[in-house]
Amino acid sequence: MDRIDLQVDVPLLSYDEIVCTATPHNDHYSTSNIRQRVEQALLFKQERTKNDKPNGLLTVQEVKATCQLTKEAEDFMREIFEHLQLSMRGYHKILKVARTIADLNGHDLIEEEDIAEAVGYRLGK
Repeated sequence: MDRIDLQVDVPLLSYDEIVCTATPHNDHYSTSNIRQRVEQALLFKQERTKNDKPNGLLTVQEVKATCQLTKEAEDFMREIFEHLQLSMRGYHKILKVARTIADLNGHDLIEEEDIAEAVGYRLGK
């Protein structure tokens, strides 16, 4: 089996962000900024699906209907599925988390970067 690189290109926090010396207007991780981002994601999701059901509670049929992937994301998910030897349960869990990440990023379709971030959380990286 070919080895795939599961390296995720997620921007790292700067030293100033870690020690809280970043300027207040650049604090992307403040409670108010995160609250605003989550509220926007919930509105985006509600407009996209017309329901309030959390992505984590989607049934298998709902996952198939709402977790649509770009071609690149689908190819990447196939590699992940085979490389990690995922069960169907694990596959659906990654899709649900990726759908939430896509909502936070304002993506109608789940993109490769959304899958990569979800897999990173699953692997604890």
